[in-house]
Amino acid sequence: MHYKKALGWIECLLLTCVLATPLMAQGLRGKAELKAGTGPITIEYGRPSLKGRDMIGQLKTGDVWRMGQDDPSVLTTPVDLTFGGTKIPKGSYRLQLGKVAEDKFELVFQSQSGQAGASQDLKVPLKKESASSPVETFTIELKEAAKGGVFLTTWGTMRLSADFQIK
Repeated sequence: MHYKKALGWIECLLLTCVLATPLMAQGLRGKAELKAGTGPITIEYGRPSLKGRDMIGQLKTGDVWRMGQDDPSVLTTPVDLTFGGTKIPKGSYRLQLGKVAEDKFELVFQSQSGQAGASQDLKVPLKKESASSPVETFTIELKEAAKGGVFLTTWGTMRLSADFQIK
């Protein structure tokens, strides 16, 4: 009789683990959002933790990092965006971080149109600053600004940003 009760508890525990695993994995994902035009500009991304490492600092000149964990970071915009002189047409893009020199980084947009060779990567220079306090978990934000917004990523003591206009 006791073994049936124990077996019932084991089944309950296994079912709880199976149901909770996807929920825990979702906690490792982040979403930045900014209202624009007919819908929001969104970035969905993985949120790794530093755990004593300096991941962005480990990049060598010429390296590209896919910005996040597990699935690629994806920006989706219902409107055209302009970062300085670079136009980002509405659509979906994989985001990457490129290191172009010792203290110079760029945000790389890879088109998600599904058409091979349909477009090339679009690159936007990022402004580097020190974060006011260290950030353990990789974070991307979209903040409202005059005529557009600001893309901002913070990890460790590094903060990278780029202003954009909404068309």
